Amino acid sequence: MRLSLYTAANSDAACDRLQAPSIPDARVLWITSNTVQNFTYPPVTGLTGELISGATGKSPPLTFCNVSMALTHPGNNDTVFVSVWLPPHDSWNSRYTATGGGGLGAGYDFNMVRPLAAGFAASTTDAGLTLNNTIMADTGLWGLKEDGTVNEPLFKNLGYRSIHDMAVASKDVIKQFYGVDPKYSYWAGCSQGGRQGYAAAAKYPTDFDGILAAAPGLGFGHVGLAAFWPVVVMHNEGEYVPSCIFDKYEAALLESCDQDDGLVDGLISDYDLLISCPRSFNTSALVGQTVTCPEAGNTTLMITKRHAIIVSKILNGPSHNGKQYWFGTVPGATFSGIAETVFDNVTGRWLPKPFAPAAGWLTSIIAPQMGIEAEFQHLYRDTGIITLTYSQYFTAFNKSLALSSPFLGDSYLDFRSFQKSGGKLLTWVGLADQFVHPAHLFEFHASVTKTISPGNSSVINDFYRIFTAPGVCHCAGGVGPQPVGPMGALIEWVEQGKAPDTLLAKADSNTAREIVRNLCLYPKKSVYKHGVLAQHDGFECREPQEQTTDAERGGG
Repeated sequence: MRLSLYTAANSDAACDRLQAPSIPDARVLWITSNTVQNFTYPPVTGLTGELISGATGKSPPLTFCNVSMALTHPGNNDTVFVSVWLPPHDSWNSRYTATGGGGLGAGYDFNMVRPLAAGFAASTTDAGLTLNNTIMADTGLWGLKEDGTVNEPLFKNLGYRSIHDMAVASKDVIKQFYGVDPKYSYWAGCSQGGRQGYAAAAKYPTDFDGILAAAPGLGFGHVGLAAFWPVVVMHNEGEYVPSCIFDKYEAALLESCDQDDGLVDGLISDYDLLISCPRSFNTSALVGQTVTCPEAGNTTLMITKRHAIIVSKILNGPSHNGKQYWFGTVPGATFSGIAETVFDNVTGRWLPKPFAPAAGWLTSIIAPQMGIEAEFQHLYRDTGIITLTYSQYFTAFNKSLALSSPFLGDSYLDFRSFQKSGGKLLTWVGLADQFVHPAHLFEFHASVTKTISPGNSSVINDFYRIFTAPGVCHCAGGVGPQPVGPMGALIEWVEQGKAPDTLLAKADSNTAREIVRNLCLYPKKSVYKHGVLAQHDGFECREPQEQTTDAERGGG
């Protein structure tokens, strides 16, 4: 319920008069607030994949009450920053949205732009990981104390505690500013932010009425090391594969797998192919072919047996002594996500460019505990990146799992209380995700079903729904149709009881023709029936056991 309109003068006064909130087990160190007017921003993609046109597009400049505060947990020696953006009283939609982070970061101010522009009160927190704004969280330098021991309070903050602190603090200042509590509270995040959303559902089941968690970074201890696997493979196999050769393999893999989902359209729509197809793909078939590398002055290179071995290991994923530690690269995903290489014009060599959060996790947190920190003081040296032997890598992998499990793992993600509270959890995931393999999300969904309602997924659908986006990369990007308005779908589910059976998605094809599809509710798969490939009515969502006839495959 909205209040009557306030004058600008009254709004400013309310913004100036905000007091420090009371937060259980935490103490607010300071709070400041001021009115920001004519806030402009460039066109950006929101944290759940939605485009924000920005001041240069359709959206006007924004005005809001900017609230900043610092808090600490007595005895933990942490300083946690929380930011809350409050739209004017007459444009507030009576809702609150907390936003998450990405990589090794708990949150970023730019993730609040989308909710604020839509009329939400919004908030974010750094969870104390910036060490009083002295570092970037993705460096991982927050993970260990000065004496080399694990900084457990900050791991706890990132894992789940900062989510609740932020929600409590934000709702307090919302009540102060508007005079009423938010009518509905939401979470929105992708990647690390998606994982945080899952943690919120499990640890604080009544904090949020609805949670939008895209491409959640579940299995964090696995993901952090698996994202470094291609660099380790290339180092140990003796060559950093040129990016143009990876591009050649990427295209060949997509072509090979695309036909197996019943329709050749440049998208992998069958999620079962994400593991089976790369492992059956014959990387040696490309040996002897030539590739032109624009990055290296249009040099022509030949694909070798060594290249084939390296690509095969990357596709198969990290395994050691018969144990499969994680998944390999998804077909349709770009190799440049975690296997990027760059050409050094000075030395004339190819060098790896590791995924920054994975490098930070390994070099700042895991490797120092193995007694080899001297080798990891810098990511680059004259001879290239410093990497691990296979043996060291898997030792590091086991350490990563042990360290992350209590705070960032999946073991505490029990949704039974969230279900009983009436909360709704909506997730979408790109099937061309280059950083977090979707297969683990499906495994997690199966574990939730087994815990709550074995053999009856309809009960799970009452509060937890996953949608798959063929051809879409991690959080956004790729050639596939992107979800349109997932937050709107969540709001309808929470506030009107209209559970989404599909999510609308759109994309621009290479011919500038708009592609419109309905994303399917997992475990259903998108199957082509007939008609125009660019339109959603040519497809339908079918249960996995439903077989497609040869006639229906005619479009491919």
